[in-house]
Amino acid sequence: MFLAKRLVLAHFWLAFVSFLVALVLGAWQMLVRSPLFAWVGNPEIYYRSVTAHGTVMAYALPTLVAMGFGYAICELSLRQRLIGLKWAWAAFILLAVGALMALAPVATGHASVLFTFYPPMIGSVFYYLGIVLVVVGSWIWVALMYVNLRAWRRVNPGQPIPLAMFANVAGAYLWAWTAVGAALEILFQILPVALGLKSTIDVGLARVLFSWTLHAIVYFWLIPAYTAYYTLVPRAIGGRLYSDSMARIAFVMFLVFAMPIGIHHLYTDPQVGTGFKFIHQVFTAMVSVPTLLTVFTICASVEIAGRLRGG
Repeated sequence: MFLAKRLVLAHFWLAFVSFLVALVLGAWQMLVRSPLFAWVGNPEIYYRSVTAHGTVMAYALPTLVAMGFGYAICELSLRQRLIGLKWAWAAFILLAVGALMALAPVATGHASVLFTFYPPMIGSVFYYLGIVLVVVGSWIWVALMYVNLRAWRRVNPGQPIPLAMFANVAGAYLWAWTAVGAALEILFQILPVALGLKSTIDVGLARVLFSWTLHAIVYFWLIPAYTAYYTLVPRAIGGRLYSDSMARIAFVMFLVFAMPIGIHHLYTDPQVGTGFKFIHQVFTAMVSVPTLLTVFTICASVEIAGRLRGG
Protein backbone atom coordinates (compact mmCIF):
# COMPACT_ATOMS: atom_id res chain seq x y z
CA MET A 1 0.00 0.00 0.00
CA PHE A 2 1.37 3.35 -1.08
CA LEU A 3 1.14 5.29 2.21
CA ALA A 4 3.43 8.14 1.10
CA LYS A 5 1.17 9.22 -1.77
CA ARG A 6 0.00 12.43 -0.07
CA LEU A 7 3.58 13.24 0.90
CA VAL A 8 4.81 12.77 -2.67
CA LEU A 9 1.97 14.82 -4.15
CA ALA A 10 2.55 17.62 -1.63
CA HIS A 11 6.16 17.89 -2.82
CA PHE A 12 5.16 17.93 -6.49
CA TRP A 13 2.33 20.43 -6.02
CA LEU A 14 4.58 22.85 -4.15
CA ALA A 15 7.35 22.30 -6.71
CA PHE A 16 5.18 23.14 -9.69
CA VAL A 17 3.41 26.06 -8.04
CA SER A 18 6.89 27.47 -7.41
CA PHE A 19 7.83 26.65 -10.99
CA LEU A 20 4.80 28.55 -12.29
CA VAL A 21 5.96 31.66 -10.41
CA ALA A 22 9.50 31.25 -11.78
CA LEU A 23 8.11 30.69 -15.29
CA VAL A 24 6.16 33.97 -15.22
CA LEU A 25 9.19 35.85 -13.88
CA GLY A 26 11.46 34.34 -16.54
CA ALA A 27 9.05 35.28 -19.34
CA TRP A 28 8.80 38.83 -17.97
CA GLN A 29 12.61 39.11 -17.88
CA MET A 30 12.81 38.11 -21.56
CA LEU A 31 10.09 40.62 -22.43
CA VAL A 32 11.74 43.61 -20.76
CA ARG A 33 15.10 42.75 -22.36
CA SER A 34 13.63 42.37 -25.83
CA PRO A 35 13.09 45.09 -28.47
CA LEU A 36 9.34 44.60 -27.98
CA PHE A 37 9.27 46.40 -24.65
CA ALA A 38 11.02 49.38 -23.15
CA TRP A 39 13.68 48.52 -20.57
CA VAL A 40 12.21 48.42 -17.09
CA GLY A 41 12.54 51.83 -15.46
CA ASN A 42 13.70 50.50 -12.10
CA PRO A 43 16.55 47.96 -12.34
CA GLU A 44 15.89 46.93 -8.71
CA ILE A 45 12.60 45.33 -9.83
CA TYR A 46 14.44 43.40 -12.53
CA TYR A 47 17.02 42.01 -10.09
CA ARG A 48 14.32 41.09 -7.60
CA SER A 49 12.78 39.02 -10.38
CA VAL A 50 16.10 37.43 -11.36
CA THR A 51 16.87 36.52 -7.73
CA ALA A 52 13.44 34.96 -7.16
CA HIS A 53 13.58 33.08 -10.47
CA GLY A 54 17.07 31.72 -9.81
CA THR A 55 16.33 30.74 -6.21
CA VAL A 56 13.25 28.75 -7.20
CA MET A 57 14.90 27.09 -10.21
CA ALA A 58 18.20 26.28 -8.49
CA TYR A 59 17.02 25.26 -5.03
CA ALA A 60 13.27 24.94 -4.45
CA LEU A 61 12.05 23.18 -7.61
CA PRO A 62 14.75 20.49 -8.02
CA THR A 63 14.95 19.77 -4.29
CA LEU A 64 11.19 19.28 -3.99
CA VAL A 65 11.03 17.10 -7.13
CA ALA A 66 14.00 14.96 -6.06
CA MET A 67 12.58 14.48 -2.56
CA GLY A 68 9.06 13.62 -3.72
CA PHE A 69 10.38 11.25 -6.38
CA GLY A 70 12.71 9.69 -3.81
CA TYR A 71 9.91 8.95 -1.38
CA ALA A 72 7.87 7.32 -4.17
CA ILE A 73 10.87 5.20 -5.18
CA CYS A 74 11.34 4.07 -1.56
CA GLU A 75 7.91 2.53 -1.33
CA LEU A 76 7.44 1.36 -4.91
CA SER A 77 10.86 -0.13 -5.70
CA LEU A 78 11.66 -1.49 -2.23
CA ARG A 79 8.05 -2.65 -1.72
CA GLN A 80 8.01 -1.53 1.89
CA ARG A 81 6.39 1.23 3.91
CA LEU A 82 8.35 4.45 4.11
CA ILE A 83 10.22 4.54 7.39
CA GLY A 84 10.18 7.97 9.06
CA LEU A 85 6.99 9.36 7.52
CA LYS A 86 6.64 11.98 10.28
CA TRP A 87 10.24 13.09 9.71
CA ALA A 88 9.50 13.34 6.00
CA TRP A 89 6.54 15.65 6.67
CA ALA A 90 8.72 17.72 9.00
CA ALA A 91 11.31 18.07 6.23
CA PHE A 92 8.58 19.18 3.81
CA ILE A 93 7.38 21.82 6.27
CA LEU A 94 10.96 23.08 6.67
CA LEU A 95 11.24 23.40 2.90
CA ALA A 96 7.94 25.24 2.56
CA VAL A 97 8.70 27.64 5.41
CA GLY A 98 12.26 28.15 4.16
CA ALA A 99 11.10 28.92 0.62
CA LEU A 100 8.58 31.49 1.84
CA MET A 101 11.11 32.99 4.24
CA ALA A 102 13.64 33.38 1.43
CA LEU A 103 11.26 34.76 -1.19
CA ALA A 104 9.52 37.32 1.06
CA PRO A 105 12.58 39.62 1.42
CA VAL A 106 13.30 39.17 -2.30
CA ALA A 107 9.80 40.35 -3.18
CA THR A 108 10.16 43.40 -0.93
CA GLY A 109 13.53 44.36 -2.39
CA HIS A 110 15.71 43.38 0.57
CA ALA A 111 17.63 40.49 -1.02
CA SER A 112 18.41 41.16 -4.69
CA VAL A 113 21.67 39.18 -4.52
CA LEU A 114 20.79 36.49 -7.10
CA PHE A 115 20.83 32.78 -6.26
CA THR A 116 24.65 32.88 -6.13
CA PHE A 117 24.49 35.26 -3.08
CA TYR A 118 27.23 37.45 -4.68
CA PRO A 119 29.24 38.60 -1.66
CA PRO A 120 30.22 41.20 -0.65
CA MET A 121 26.62 42.23 -1.45
CA ILE A 122 24.50 41.31 1.57
CA GLY A 123 20.75 40.85 1.59
CA SER A 124 18.23 40.36 4.36
CA VAL A 125 19.18 37.79 6.98
CA PHE A 126 15.82 36.07 6.41
CA TYR A 127 16.77 35.23 2.82
CA TYR A 128 19.80 33.27 3.98
CA LEU A 129 17.95 31.66 6.88
CA GLY A 130 15.29 30.50 4.42
CA ILE A 131 17.94 28.85 2.23
CA VAL A 132 19.41 27.16 5.33
CA LEU A 133 15.98 25.72 6.24
CA VAL A 134 15.61 24.31 2.71
CA VAL A 135 19.02 22.64 2.98
CA VAL A 136 18.31 21.23 6.45
CA GLY A 137 15.00 19.81 5.21
CA SER A 138 16.76 18.18 2.29
CA TRP A 139 19.36 16.62 4.60
CA ILE A 140 16.54 14.94 6.54
CA TRP A 141 15.50 13.40 3.22
CA VAL A 142 19.06 12.18 2.64
CA ALA A 143 19.06 10.50 6.06
CA LEU A 144 15.68 8.87 5.36
CA MET A 145 16.93 7.44 2.06
CA TYR A 146 19.85 5.85 3.91
CA VAL A 147 17.63 4.52 6.71
CA ASN A 148 15.09 2.99 4.31
CA LEU A 149 17.76 1.34 2.19
CA ARG A 150 19.49 -0.07 5.26
CA ALA A 151 16.18 -1.50 6.53
CA TRP A 152 15.54 -3.13 3.15
CA ARG A 153 19.01 -4.69 3.08
CA ARG A 154 18.51 -6.21 6.53
CA VAL A 155 15.37 -7.96 5.25
CA ASN A 156 16.92 -8.86 1.86
CA PRO A 157 20.53 -9.84 2.56
CA GLY A 158 22.59 -10.51 -0.54
CA GLN A 159 19.91 -9.19 -2.92
CA PRO A 160 20.88 -6.50 -5.45
CA ILE A 161 19.44 -3.08 -4.64
CA PRO A 162 16.64 -2.20 -7.10
CA LEU A 163 18.11 0.08 -9.75
CA ALA A 164 15.68 2.94 -9.03
CA MET A 165 16.67 2.98 -5.35
CA PHE A 166 20.36 2.61 -6.24
CA ALA A 167 20.14 5.74 -8.39
CA ASN A 168 17.98 7.54 -5.83
CA VAL A 169 20.51 7.00 -3.04
CA ALA A 170 23.35 8.06 -5.35
CA GLY A 171 21.48 11.33 -5.92
CA ALA A 172 20.91 11.74 -2.19
CA TYR A 173 24.59 11.23 -1.37
CA LEU A 174 25.57 13.63 -4.14
CA TRP A 175 23.28 16.30 -2.70
CA ALA A 176 24.51 15.69 0.86
CA TRP A 177 28.03 16.48 -0.34
CA THR A 178 27.35 19.36 -2.71
CA ALA A 179 25.06 21.28 -0.35
CA VAL A 180 27.86 21.53 2.23
CA GLY A 181 29.74 24.21 0.27
CA ALA A 182 26.90 26.74 0.11
CA ALA A 183 25.90 25.88 3.69
CA LEU A 184 29.41 26.69 4.96
CA GLU A 185 29.46 29.93 2.99
CA ILE A 186 26.11 31.07 4.40
CA LEU A 187 26.63 29.94 8.00
CA PHE A 188 30.21 31.06 8.56
CA GLN A 189 30.69 33.93 6.12
CA ILE A 190 27.45 35.57 5.02
CA LEU A 191 25.22 35.26 8.08
CA PRO A 192 27.75 36.85 10.48
CA VAL A 193 27.87 39.90 8.19
CA ALA A 194 24.10 39.96 7.66
CA LEU A 195 23.61 39.84 11.45
CA GLY A 196 26.07 42.70 11.98
CA LEU A 197 28.60 40.51 13.84
CA LYS A 198 31.28 41.17 11.20
CA SER A 199 31.90 43.94 8.71
CA THR A 200 34.17 42.12 6.24
CA ILE A 201 33.93 38.97 4.13
CA ASP A 202 36.54 36.91 2.27
CA VAL A 203 35.04 37.01 -1.22
CA GLY A 204 37.62 34.60 -2.67
CA LEU A 205 36.82 31.94 -0.06
CA ALA A 206 33.10 32.55 -0.57
CA ARG A 207 33.49 31.89 -4.29
CA VAL A 208 35.41 28.68 -3.63
CA LEU A 209 32.76 27.42 -1.20
CA PHE A 210 29.93 28.27 -3.58
CA SER A 211 31.75 26.59 -6.47
CA TRP A 212 31.77 23.45 -4.29
CA THR A 213 27.99 23.50 -4.69
CA LEU A 214 27.67 25.16 -8.08
CA HIS A 215 28.53 22.30 -10.43
CA ALA A 216 27.56 19.14 -8.57
CA ILE A 217 24.10 20.59 -7.95
CA VAL A 218 23.50 20.19 -11.70
CA TYR A 219 23.76 16.42 -11.33
CA PHE A 220 21.44 16.52 -8.34
CA TRP A 221 18.93 18.08 -10.75
CA LEU A 222 19.66 15.47 -13.44
CA ILE A 223 19.66 12.22 -11.45
CA PRO A 224 15.84 12.04 -11.01
CA ALA A 225 15.51 12.44 -14.80
CA TYR A 226 18.22 9.82 -15.42
CA THR A 227 16.48 7.48 -12.98
CA ALA A 228 13.27 7.85 -14.99
CA TYR A 229 15.18 7.23 -18.24
CA TYR A 230 16.69 4.01 -16.91
CA THR A 231 13.66 2.59 -15.09
CA LEU A 232 10.48 4.07 -16.58
CA VAL A 233 11.26 4.56 -20.29
CA PRO A 234 12.14 0.92 -21.18
CA ARG A 235 9.02 -0.24 -19.37
CA ALA A 236 6.77 2.39 -20.97
CA ILE A 237 7.87 1.52 -24.52
CA GLY A 238 7.50 -2.23 -24.03
CA GLY A 239 11.15 -3.22 -23.94
CA ARG A 240 13.85 -3.77 -21.36
CA LEU A 241 16.93 -1.96 -20.12
CA TYR A 242 19.97 -2.75 -22.25
CA SER A 243 22.32 -3.15 -19.27
CA ASP A 244 21.53 -2.90 -15.58
CA SER A 245 25.24 -3.07 -14.74
CA MET A 246 26.10 -0.21 -17.08
CA ALA A 247 23.40 1.91 -15.45
CA ARG A 248 24.83 1.30 -11.98
CA ILE A 249 28.35 2.06 -13.17
CA ALA A 250 27.11 5.36 -14.64
CA PHE A 251 25.58 6.46 -11.32
CA VAL A 252 28.72 5.50 -9.39
CA MET A 253 30.80 7.48 -11.89
CA PHE A 254 28.56 10.51 -11.42
CA LEU A 255 29.33 10.33 -7.72
CA VAL A 256 33.07 9.92 -8.26
CA PHE A 257 33.55 12.54 -10.98
CA ALA A 258 30.76 15.09 -10.44
CA MET A 259 31.19 15.82 -6.73
CA PRO A 260 34.62 17.49 -6.60
CA ILE A 261 34.74 19.56 -9.79
CA GLY A 262 33.33 22.99 -8.91
CA ILE A 263 36.71 24.73 -9.23
CA HIS A 264 36.33 24.71 -13.00
CA HIS A 265 34.11 27.77 -12.47
CA LEU A 266 37.12 29.61 -11.02
CA TYR A 267 39.78 29.24 -13.72
CA THR A 268 40.51 33.00 -13.66
CA ASP A 269 40.42 33.35 -9.87
CA PRO A 270 43.91 33.94 -8.45
CA GLN A 271 43.19 32.45 -5.01
CA VAL A 272 43.00 28.90 -6.46
CA GLY A 273 46.24 27.16 -7.42
CA THR A 274 46.85 25.86 -10.95
CA GLY A 275 47.24 22.29 -9.63
CA PHE A 276 43.71 22.24 -8.26
CA LYS A 277 42.42 23.82 -11.45
CA PHE A 278 44.07 21.07 -13.51
CA ILE A 279 42.64 18.28 -11.33
CA HIS A 280 39.15 19.75 -11.63
CA GLN A 281 39.61 20.10 -15.39
CA VAL A 282 40.40 16.36 -15.65
CA PHE A 283 37.41 15.36 -13.52
CA THR A 284 35.17 17.72 -15.50
CA ALA A 285 36.18 15.96 -18.72
CA MET A 286 35.57 12.56 -17.13
CA VAL A 287 31.93 13.43 -16.36
CA SER A 288 31.33 12.94 -20.09
CA VAL A 289 31.87 9.19 -19.64
CA PRO A 290 28.78 8.39 -17.51
CA THR A 291 26.80 10.84 -19.66
CA LEU A 292 27.76 8.94 -22.83
CA LEU A 293 27.05 5.61 -21.09
CA THR A 294 23.56 6.91 -20.31
CA VAL A 295 22.95 8.06 -23.89
CA PHE A 296 24.11 4.70 -25.26
CA THR A 297 22.13 2.60 -22.76
CA ILE A 298 18.86 4.46 -23.29
CA CYS A 299 19.20 4.47 -27.09
CA ALA A 300 20.00 0.74 -27.01
CA SER A 301 16.96 0.13 -24.79
CA VAL A 302 14.75 1.99 -27.25
CA GLU A 303 16.16 -0.11 -30.09
CA ILE A 304 15.39 -3.31 -28.16
CA ALA A 305 11.77 -2.19 -27.79
CA GLY A 306 11.61 -1.40 -31.49
CA ARG A 307 12.99 -4.82 -32.47
CA LEU A 308 10.56 -6.57 -30.14
CA ARG A 309 7.79 -4.81 -32.07
CA GLY A 310 9.14 -6.01 -35.41
CA GLY A 311 11.42 -3.07 -36.26
